[in-house]
Amino acid sequence: MPIKSILCVYGGVAFEQNALDTTLSLAGFFQAEARFLHISVPLNVYPELYGITLYGQAVSGDVGVLDSIAEANEEQRKIAQTAVISAARAHGVAFSRKDCLGTTTGTAMAVFCPVTARLKDCLPQAGRLADLIIVPRERANAVTDLEAVLCGLFDTGRPVLVVPSTDETPAAPAAKSPFVTGKAAIAWDGSLPAARALYNALPFLRRAKQIEVICVRHAHADAETDYHGDLSHWLDLHELPAHIHRIDREATTVGAAILDRAETFEAEWLVMGAYGHSHVGEMILGGATNYVLKHSRMPLLLSH
Repeated sequence: MPIKSILCVYGGVAFEQNALDTTLSLAGFFQAEARFLHISVPLNVYPELYGITLYGQAVSGDVGVLDSIAEANEEQRKIAQTAVISAARAHGVAFSRKDCLGTTTGTAMAVFCPVTARLKDCLPQAGRLADLIIVPRERANAVTDLEAVLCGLFDTGRPVLVVPSTDETPAAPAAKSPFVTGKAAIAWDGSLPAARALYNALPFLRRAKQIEVICVRHAHADAETDYHGDLSHWLDLHELPAHIHRIDREATTVGAAILDRAETFEAEWLVMGAYGHSHVGEMILGGATNYVLKHSRMPLLLSH
């Protein structure tokens, strides 16, 4: 499966720099088109968001306030576009305006795509025509960027690469992202989401320096059930030499066990099936996906 179209949700905020660099690095590596989706919330949504209502009917807010919001949105759009152009230049990736696209097959290209819409209304349409969706993740923020992660996972049918912020500012962009060439960890429990994540990760796993598979067997699982031998054979067929590490954990500690092992392995990115059950149920009861999203300091390649 070739990677030729990458979509990055990008607002031009400082913590998203790592995602910006990762997107452009991957575009250069795969000679792919990187689209940066910059989303501005429509002005008519703000009265609703801030509770300016009268008997259930939204009323127009102060015109001066809405004008200020419109100016701030436009300023942020300019900041984001300037950042994309500058970073593309640093990575050696050509930049093109959305309305000036031609045939770019075989050429790394960065495209800035500003839209005025709610995320849930624009990300599914854009994401379904991408090979990979990249979402920046601010570790200190547990809510706002999670919407993009969930929308990407449940509404596009595409893998989502969640890139956390980093405290380190590189002196120069890396020629190849550690996401591609570094050590990879795979969380495996034999489930459909895990199988889909493993398959979607193939273009990246073929270039990984080392691979470790973290096999999770729940305490209540049939002791005779063994996915490990078949998995090892599948990996061999794809010429992916990997070490398989088995862990037995209760469901409530699976996320911690996966991260602990991945960090011990010094993995630079993790492949994982996301939300094997309802994401609402996992958010209420807790789950491996939520734990890893909240605590991981490495990029996560997730599939649902």
